[in-house]
Amino acid sequence: MKGFRLQALLYAVLPTALVLTVGIGYGGSGRLTAAVTGEATPLDQLVWMLMLVGAAIPPIWLYRKVLGLSNALEQNAAAVRHEVDVEYRQRLHVLGVEKARLDAILRHMADGILLVDSKKRIQMLNPAAEQMLSISAREAIGKDHLEITHHFDLDERLARVLRSGEPESLEIRRAQPDLQVLEARLALAGATTDSGVLIMLRDITRSRQLEQMRTEFVSNVTHELRTPLTAIRGFAETLLEGALEEPETAHHFVEIMKRESDHLGALIEDLLDLSRIESGKFKMRRGHVLLQDLIPDTLDRLAPRAEQKEQRLTVEVSPDLPYIEGDAARLSQVLVNLVDNAIKYTPARGAVHAKAFQNQDGIILQISDTGVGIPQPDLARVFERFYRVDKARTRATGGTGLGLSIVKHIVDSHGGRITVESEVGVGTTFTVTLPLPETAPLPRSNG
Repeated sequence: MKGFRLQALLYAVLPTALVLTVGIGYGGSGRLTAAVTGEATPLDQLVWMLMLVGAAIPPIWLYRKVLGLSNALEQNAAAVRHEVDVEYRQRLHVLGVEKARLDAILRHMADGILLVDSKKRIQMLNPAAEQMLSISAREAIGKDHLEITHHFDLDERLARVLRSGEPESLEIRRAQPDLQVLEARLALAGATTDSGVLIMLRDITRSRQLEQMRTEFVSNVTHELRTPLTAIRGFAETLLEGALEEPETAHHFVEIMKRESDHLGALIEDLLDLSRIESGKFKMRRGHVLLQDLIPDTLDRLAPRAEQKEQRLTVEVSPDLPYIEGDAARLSQVLVNLVDNAIKYTPARGAVHAKAFQNQDGIILQISDTGVGIPQPDLARVFERFYRVDKARTRATGGTGLGLSIVKHIVDSHGGRITVESEVGVGTTFTVTLPLPETAPLPRSNG
């Protein structure tokens, strides 16, 4: 600022004052009149030149200052434009990154997200919502949500959220083709109702199924425990009331009590076994297992039961089967359960056949019988806990309703799978497929 004042004094004030002073003195001396009316002398011309130069200095200085100021302003404006442009690009980049993150989050979320506007039209939905609602975003966007969800209770909740702004939640049950249960949470997508409503969907079908299974399990266990306990208590009370004095009756009652206590003990053992398997607390003692040895050894233990019913119990095992990686005791348990069931539900003089061979899927173990068979509607549920095709018949044979469930868990833990085929009055075949190890050792010689 001090430099500017000094320049203004040197180039604006002093030249102007000097020109005025010289002009006044020159005009007052009469030389101006003489030069105008007569002939101007070189001295007059010099004075005029000096006055012209002095008069030109302030405008030239001011022009240069204005030009410098203009250039400075242009430079500052360019710098500001550059800064604004850089900041705009940075913000645009940040917005792009945030949008990419949001898109990635929405794309990979397990929960479904829908955005509907104030007129209840779908504006956006993520892939999880597309899967839950079985529709693509292209088909859904722009449509009224009722065309997609077909749920009038959801429509009422949407209207309430748009009216009050308060969040809402509900369960949506859909059947397509299986039952699907969705938990829906509704909230405003912004500060006002004009921004629409965000609908968050969570598939809780499996959770509800587990709750139902848990309830049914507790009910079934209670019933299964109560039945033998009631029988034992009833016969014990009868004995105490005087039946002990009748040896034949007492002996018959004691036999029934023993049978019921055996059933109770088997049920408890199966429950403990199933609990250990499902909780993962049981340890698999894996090793090399040869079905050529395991199957005959296991069936020898069950042969007397088949002989009591005059049944043919036959075995067909390929001699060149390779080792499999597994727990011999658990695989033997699978065999015992399947063959024992076949013997139970096959009439006298029927046949039970165990077969093992290898194909492209692995090692195949099949247990077939000529028993009563299983109705087609029940085949999909035979591996459920406590599920029985005929409860009265199962109790008469001493079954607990847990054997096949245990078998499936053991097969699953070996990386295999089990299937069942049956025809009522013809028989049933259970097929267990066990995987081969990556490097299968040669079969051990039986010699």
